[in-house]
Amino acid sequence: MDSKWDRLSGLSCVSVCICVLLLVITPRVTASDRSDPFHDKSRTPEMIPVIDGSYVHNIGALQMNVTNWGILGSLPNSLYPMRDVPSAQYPAGSGVEYLYAAGIWVGARKNGIPSVSTGYPEDEFRPRMDATSTIYKTFEGDLRGGHLPAAADDDVDGAYDEDPLNGLDDDRDGKIDEDFAAFGNQMFCCEYADNYPQSTLIWPEHEPMEIKVRQETFQWGENVYNDFIAVNYTITNVGIEYLSDIYVGIYADLDAGSRNHGTYYMDDKVGFWDGTWCAAKGNAEYPVDMSLAYVYDDDGDGGITTGYFGIVVLGHSPQISSGNAALFPSFALQSLKVFQGLQPFMNGGDPTNDFERYEIMSEPARDANTEKPGDYRILLSVGPFYSLSFMQSVDLSLAFVAGDDFDDLRDNAATAQMIYNGVRYDMDGDPETGVDGRESPVLGPLEDYDPDACDGLKEELDIVKGDTIWSNLDCSRELAEFNNRSCYKEYGASFLDYQTGIDGKEARLRWITSGVSPPPNIRVVPGDGYVAVFWDDLSEVTADIVTGTIDFEGYQVWRADDWHRPLGSSKANGPEIDLWSLLENRDLLNGVLPNTDFKSPFEMGGWQYTPLEDLENREVVISAFEQSLLYAPLDSVPCPPGLTQEECDTIETLARLNLDYEGGKQYYKYVDHSVKNGLPYFYSVIAYDHSFDGNGIPLAQGRMNSPSASFAYVEARSRSLEANEYEKTEVYAVPNPVTSETMSGWALGPTNSDPSGMKVEIRNLPACKFALRIFTIAGDLVQTLRHDGNTGNGTVVWNLVSRNGQDVTSGVYIFAVEPEDSNFERTIGKFVIIR
Repeated sequence: MDSKWDRLSGLSCVSVCICVLLLVITPRVTASDRSDPFHDKSRTPEMIPVIDGSYVHNIGALQMNVTNWGILGSLPNSLYPMRDVPSAQYPAGSGVEYLYAAGIWVGARKNGIPSVSTGYPEDEFRPRMDATSTIYKTFEGDLRGGHLPAAADDDVDGAYDEDPLNGLDDDRDGKIDEDFAAFGNQMFCCEYADNYPQSTLIWPEHEPMEIKVRQETFQWGENVYNDFIAVNYTITNVGIEYLSDIYVGIYADLDAGSRNHGTYYMDDKVGFWDGTWCAAKGNAEYPVDMSLAYVYDDDGDGGITTGYFGIVVLGHSPQISSGNAALFPSFALQSLKVFQGLQPFMNGGDPTNDFERYEIMSEPARDANTEKPGDYRILLSVGPFYSLSFMQSVDLSLAFVAGDDFDDLRDNAATAQMIYNGVRYDMDGDPETGVDGRESPVLGPLEDYDPDACDGLKEELDIVKGDTIWSNLDCSRELAEFNNRSCYKEYGASFLDYQTGIDGKEARLRWITSGVSPPPNIRVVPGDGYVAVFWDDLSEVTADIVTGTIDFEGYQVWRADDWHRPLGSSKANGPEIDLWSLLENRDLLNGVLPNTDFKSPFEMGGWQYTPLEDLENREVVISAFEQSLLYAPLDSVPCPPGLTQEECDTIETLARLNLDYEGGKQYYKYVDHSVKNGLPYFYSVIAYDHSFDGNGIPLAQGRMNSPSASFAYVEARSRSLEANEYEKTEVYAVPNPVTSETMSGWALGPTNSDPSGMKVEIRNLPACKFALRIFTIAGDLVQTLRHDGNTGNGTVVWNLVSRNGQDVTSGVYIFAVEPEDSNFERTIGKFVIIR
């Protein structure tokens, strides 16, 4: 059987003029070649889109790469630079993937003619061609990202969330990205469109609809929430042409298996499931309705690929017509399609043009679950949205979900649905709206209208044109949920617990959930035989978004050892979950165990740390910053000459702390002396909260984040030596001899940027700039490495690759340390490599 990538042969190159215009770095296909649904797998796009894998949701058990041009996933084993990062890896760090790539599809009729713009496999969306059009990262707790039900007006201008995170001054107040809504512990935002010139040049026969897509993706780090990644698309008509019969969907190439298995994608099965499932909330379970597409490896790859992965549609904009929007369901799948192999469209293969794509998006059809293992793609679409005029928008929200088995997959999908459902809120401040379950405004004229069919009162009201009556349009759903016998009810639960529109709360706030304090910002500094871990007090000052209370209890410091970079993992995306071990746990002195203080000064055995103690005139500088903040508390203080931006950022947080202003920070420090130089380590500091008794007194340890929610990679290293302590005889190579056995402790799996995964370290080097040259025993130069020991780092690492890019062979090698500072002597040493 041909491999997936063997089928890509024969793709033609783009013309020279387009290469010059677009700076493409690999060939693209012509229109005739695009009938192959896998054509993207042999080319990379322009350099403007984010294609390097630098934005990966990596704080949960499921990890996924995100781009700013309509594709989710990393296209493993393709030519794209992002191919080595997680595509949809579960569990994190395992190298087991469940997705090749997925992309948004938007279809509509423009002047009556069907058109479909796709993120994948045709990459017809592109970001703006400027430096601001990248992916932006934030988190819930960002001082610019407040949202309801907490304080939402971040810039105190009387409006809230009016400046979405996109690098632009959307509200035209002279500031950029100062007031937006941030959700989850990790959020990525980007924007792209189908009408930019580069897209038109690549796909000249495609008719752009002139739509802009805002893509927001969220992930949570808490254990009960970290098995899914949520996506919200906002599609806006930015053209003057009227669009009708709009459909929005997601196309996904589902590949389940370990990257270590060459054709792991050929033995998958896919299916669809919809129904009611129980979602945990507090001490009870609530039924939620879901529509879920999923994939699993048919034979489990010998126990390696045993999980399930799916896409659940959470909701979308009402299907707006000339009537009342509230009369339409919050979500309804239109099409669920499966594609396999290279069959023509008429025989069930992938669509190859806009007419065929629009046909399958708009067709109310659901394909059967697959019976034979194979390589499958799927399409889920919702709609129709009846019309979009200039600057009107529609939304689609979904989640990529993973689980250990099918039930676990549905548990996690139901959790995602509950977070999307959010909470009810009194948006209009009117206690008469959103009462007795009636939260939906319905416009007149109406005759013999009953606003609540579930209250037992038969009403026949006449509502004149222009009047509004608040109605209970979802009463049948409320009754079904209350009468559900499968989900556990809390003792004493009543029908009111299942109703929407109570206590004046007529509006719904999406993506809101009560959770543990967010993890702090963390930094690690390696030393000679030790690692120092620093973090701030973000966890202590962030209130629960639902309750409004600060229930922080303590910190835990974790370390991961014995990591060897399995395929698809990296330093940036963390280790397997079972490599983490707890180093120390400290908390508030409030009677909750372990009741071990962390707030005493570091010098006295605590964790509280005073930064920049060696800064000249430290207190004077901090005082100057305080004066500037008193004058303009909402502005950042300009960084004066002689200080780095990092120093200025720290000084400003200390000044804000002294003034009790928002943005002030306390800092903590932990030092681990049980490390070995050269070995790879990950560190994590996580926060946990406490529960309360009936009187509001802290009672016991509560919820906590996973160590994957916030981590940093580090290798301890020898320090550089000053001239008065530098000894030539103490400079040495380790390991020596260099063998597969002696390097086993720090050997890493190969990647595109580090093909060997091996290294030898030269230690105890001088505290100056120098060149380290490596020669064969015959005197041939093998490699030159330049290093600045003034930074304090006295270790140089060589990856056993020559200056010609080749792995070196067995033999005796000479190294020469050639200092630029005459206070240090030239040093010669040797080591042996045995392959």
